[in-house]
Amino acid sequence: MRRYLGLDPGTTGALALLTVADDGTQALSVTPTPCDWYQVGTGKRRRYAVARCADALGLLSPISLAYVELQSARPRQGVASSFQTGFGFGMWIALLTALRIPYAVIPPPRWRARVGLAASPKGTDKKVIKTAVRLAACRRFPAVPINLEHADAVMLAVAAALEHGLDDRRSA
Repeated sequence: MRRYLGLDPGTTGALALLTVADDGTQALSVTPTPCDWYQVGTGKRRRYAVARCADALGLLSPISLAYVELQSARPRQGVASSFQTGFGFGMWIALLTALRIPYAVIPPPRWRARVGLAASPKGTDKKVIKTAVRLAACRRFPAVPINLEHADAVMLAVAAALEHGLDDRRSA
């Protein structure tokens, strides 16, 4: 049995575990990123619940390989948002390292190509791209409810499995 983790490191992301049995059957579980809400001024913001993130990884172990989506600052992204993105990315890398879970950092175009998603033209709306990923995830796992925010994690797990020996000719 092999277990592949797809990790979308955002606060609205998820951990998706694809378990591939020796006979080729597959099972998928999706865990939303553990977060808490904090009061900030007149609004609320999501923050990583770091201890619960570590616990979530521990509960999913053993993991053969984790794929973590590469994160970077984006044009027109605010300072607080950029900081949160970098914090989450670093936190997940540190937790994977501390728990001795093997991982690879993979840029979005590479994992999207690996799972058969066409490259999006520059300037394509983010929601359009995410919807295409969700549709691909739902086609692959029709019995599993997959929401828009968690689709990247699901397909990252599939990409990890495909790049490391999953025979994609078998039905999911």
